[in-house]
Amino acid sequence: MKTAQRLALLGSLFVIAGWTSCGSGTQTAGPNPPPFDANRAFGFLQEQVGFGARAPGTPGHEQTEAYLFTKLQSTARRAFKQEFTASTLFGGPYDFANLIGLYGPTTGGKRLMLCAHWDTRPAADEDPDPARTEEAILGANDGASGVAVLLEMAQAFAAQPPKIPVIIAFWDAEDSGKSGGPGPYYGYLLGSEYFAKNMPVEATPDEVILLDMVGGDSVANPRVGTRSGGNNVFDLPIERNSNGAAPELVDEVYSAAAKLGHSAFKQRTGYSVIDDHMPFINAGIPAIDLIEFDYPEWHTTDDTPDHCDADSLRQVGEALLAVIYARG
Repeated sequence: MKTAQRLALLGSLFVIAGWTSCGSGTQTAGPNPPPFDANRAFGFLQEQVGFGARAPGTPGHEQTEAYLFTKLQSTARRAFKQEFTASTLFGGPYDFANLIGLYGPTTGGKRLMLCAHWDTRPAADEDPDPARTEEAILGANDGASGVAVLLEMAQAFAAQPPKIPVIIAFWDAEDSGKSGGPGPYYGYLLGSEYFAKNMPVEATPDEVILLDMVGGDSVANPRVGTRSGGNNVFDLPIERNSNGAAPELVDEVYSAAAKLGHSAFKQRTGYSVIDDHMPFINAGIPAIDLIEFDYPEWHTTDDTPDHCDADSLRQVGEALLAVIYARG
């Protein structure tokens, strides 16, 4: 649900917007952040894809839940599941689980949540081959990439605990909606919506940063084109709902990326997106979405690791580590 051409397919999931400039933020000096191991992060991406499709009700979904929860348990001061049962527009009812890890102190500054969805779409309904549109996608970028960045950040937090409270959350049941579906989110975002309505006290965030499709090719891939009129090189313009709800947090992240020379972060405003940050914005919590708008393999069977790049993961991970450790 992430490009201009797909507006017609997904109705009001997007609002086309003009491009505007974003200002420069400021950060106070803090301890040097720990390193971000991009190769290990890419390995986490590959391991998730190795379970196959992680759509609701599949063996890969069950196996990935266990894998991710073990990762959180090995790094967090506390890890827990938020379990719920729901039907989706593709079937059910299914058992779902949001997976939560707590890092750093219990107090001492704003509680920052970093999150991504871990499920994958049950059908490749954007695949150019009509014979494959009913296949479940592997979700290397749309699902595994954001989780991979956060798994590597969890390793960094375990090695060098942050001075502020940090929550890592993996949302289930994000990608089972359809254009014209019910409710404000069209059947998408079931996990984050459930959490926003049932927030545990110790994991209630003051601010939220969502990662969605943050692993695309960082150089032009000659084997794929772009169907949305943009480019097929990884970049992250500023999502419009994010800029409206949390401009200071946007500024902080994009300024940190600029100081690091991370060119994927484009300081201009792009589209509005219905994504897992929206339940938090609607609950009054500042939340932003780091998302690649133009990923040609979106919701196709080609969303595989060979269309992803460790350098893209590195740029995102390093920028977020810089933000967190500057706050220390």
